[in-house]
Amino acid sequence: MSLSAESPRATRQVELELADERLCLRGDHSLFWPARSTLFVADTHFGKAGVFRKQGLGVPSGTTDADLARLGTALAETQAQRLVVLGDFVHAPPTADTPWLARFAAWRAQHAQVEMIVTRGNHDRGERLPIDCDLRWHAGSLFDTPFVLRHEPEADARGPVLAGHVHPVVHLGAGRERLRVPVFWRHADGLMLPAFCSFAGGQRISPAAGDRVFVVGDGEVVEAAIG
Repeated sequence: MSLSAESPRATRQVELELADERLCLRGDHSLFWPARSTLFVADTHFGKAGVFRKQGLGVPSGTTDADLARLGTALAETQAQRLVVLGDFVHAPPTADTPWLARFAAWRAQHAQVEMIVTRGNHDRGERLPIDCDLRWHAGSLFDTPFVLRHEPEADARGPVLAGHVHPVVHLGAGRERLRVPVFWRHADGLMLPAFCSFAGGQRISPAAGDRVFVVGDGEVVEAAIG
């Protein structure tokens, strides 16, 4: 199936109703649930660039700081009282002297009033952080009526699944004009979030009839037509 952006002017967020709940799909790759004052992000992969640099790759620094700033802005704009990271909070388990960890701890202290929950992903490997940052870690799925919160997007009889893991993208355009862009994907089993990490690859998805796809770019989000 091919995708093309619809004509209405893109806005910073798009509202979607799922299981009779209003969700706000935001142009910063986050998802806000107003009824529960909850902000969701998936696949933050904190420390990823540093891991790649240790492996000798020429990856720019500053991506974790930029992502923390973007996440702080999202919390301020939504006034969320709770933040849920849908897995892959870290790219690799950090040690106590990992540079980004101290910066995260300082950022966490600035948002001490926000409850923070992580549903562990495959990169988290069941590890807690080596310093106390007031995070509540949860293995497997977490049921928060009417949604099932988890890292990997598997169907669940209890309700629609909010998940990440895949880093969903679609291709727009053709030839040299072809672009790979991250998306929110509303599918039969729930809603898949784009990776929040600004240094992340992506997996091309194949939406089915009846699915809805929301393209994210330049701080905006707009629904795409499936055709």
